[in-house]
Amino acid sequence: MFSKSLGFLIAATAIASASAQSYDIGCIYPPEAPRDPVEGRNKITFAFLQFSGSRETPYVIHGSHEITSCSAMCLSYHTPGMKDPLTLEERRFGVPEWGQNPWSIVMCYAQCSMYVEAALTPDGIDYFTTLSEQGYELEYPSERQDIKDAINSCGPRDTCSTGCKDICDLIIGSGYHPYMMGHYIGNKVKQYFDTDGWNRQGDMQYDVETDSAVPCTGSCRIFQDTTGYTPRPDPRKYPELNNDAKYECTGDCRRWQPLQEGDVFGSLREQEFVAPHIGTMAHTILRAPTLTLENPDYDLYTQSLDVIEQVKMTSSDDYKKDAIGLFDNKLKVRAIIQQAVLAQFYDNGEMPFEKYIMYLMSMSTAEHDAVIQAWHEKVHHDLVRPTTVIKSWGSDMLNTYGGVRNFDGPKDIAARDFEAFIRVMPHGEFPSGSSCLCTSYQEFTDNFLLREYNRTIVDIYSREIEQTYDDMTHLKDICGESRIWGGMHYPEAIPAGEEICSGLGDLAIDWYDEVMDDADVSMFTYKGTPVPTCSER
Repeated sequence: MFSKSLGFLIAATAIASASAQSYDIGCIYPPEAPRDPVEGRNKITFAFLQFSGSRETPYVIHGSHEITSCSAMCLSYHTPGMKDPLTLEERRFGVPEWGQNPWSIVMCYAQCSMYVEAALTPDGIDYFTTLSEQGYELEYPSERQDIKDAINSCGPRDTCSTGCKDICDLIIGSGYHPYMMGHYIGNKVKQYFDTDGWNRQGDMQYDVETDSAVPCTGSCRIFQDTTGYTPRPDPRKYPELNNDAKYECTGDCRRWQPLQEGDVFGSLREQEFVAPHIGTMAHTILRAPTLTLENPDYDLYTQSLDVIEQVKMTSSDDYKKDAIGLFDNKLKVRAIIQQAVLAQFYDNGEMPFEKYIMYLMSMSTAEHDAVIQAWHEKVHHDLVRPTTVIKSWGSDMLNTYGGVRNFDGPKDIAARDFEAFIRVMPHGEFPSGSSCLCTSYQEFTDNFLLREYNRTIVDIYSREIEQTYDDMTHLKDICGESRIWGGMHYPEAIPAGEEICSGLGDLAIDWYDEVMDDADVSMFTYKGTPVPTCSER
């Protein structure tokens, strides 16, 4: 491991050689960008989310963790004593003291985020334009091949005095300019997420002949499965395979089946189980995924009747309708939690900007491992969704939700026409991914804030649905219950999701402590700290 003493010696040498090139942050921080660093960071993040497209929840979480890693990595390289959040090792170098400020971190983050956007949306033009309008003078990643080549020439243990001389010369030659730091960190972040087992580039493909993952040679699709998962044959569609009476369901009848989806233009398609490979192939950060849940012995007929009744009640309840939509979108759930943390800890001057970044990164780390944990169990159990079971009853008449969300009350429909209140995501029913994720949010947020400030957030308000949740436990409970209200799950899936993700929040606190290591927090910045005035003005 690269020693701190050597790192500080290199940094000291670099400061001496670059002192004439040291920048004045008051002169280079964009005048159009927000003065408050949290607001500046959030504007960059929201621009990314605005153009991130419509993605399945695991991919949203993967992309969110990648861009959050950009801000944490930029913080690390601007904070003496912090470890690299991706490797948990000492950094090759650090920004000198004159560049250690929150506005440099925000500028670094803006440039780093271009690498995330380029990986997820190849043209990236709208995102680039949005950040340019905020005053950031960014470059596309492809415009700096020299930086990529210099980084690729470094070995994993090389330092600025060995194989990493080229990249160190570029960094020092720029005077540690935050955009150059963003290029360097963006390359490191992209390399990490390109090789983390998610198959984000689609460069691997499952091969039936060898029953293994092999390189994709053409027409590659991002995030494609590398494990060969296929749904079991559906006995409902093949009478010769179905020995069950109408309301009974055994064997493959209990396995997950793709549902039909369509759009307003009449395009119809069948689902594919999203990201079945991540539970076994994706790299975790806090702990390896476990298989501890017993297969639930559902009485599918009786419990499906309960699902029909739950959705019937939802059809007459505006609050449930709103809550189902809110908690289905984990970015919105994260947003209302983060807004409460800012309002109750940052705005009053208790939590510095830099600690807020690490709060976000630590919660994102718990969330990242939570989705992998949930998927490990989901693929293993491979259980059918209520919608599939109910539709198989054909011409049976039901009095329940009829498919029009703004219609008040139930209606009579044939079972074959039954749908959950919102789209049923394309993956197995058990356990609930939502209850798993919200458990990780609750556990980390409560325990971290209690340790750091002796209290946690309360009165968590959602502007979107004009609803206040008493505390994180209340929010977590409704997050799980809303899946029952919407008809996407049987009840046993909710506590199962909570069970398997319990403990990840506490492990994220341990991870936070390891990354912060001997970090010098003396220069951390609180709300209201003014941007330094440009000395040339």
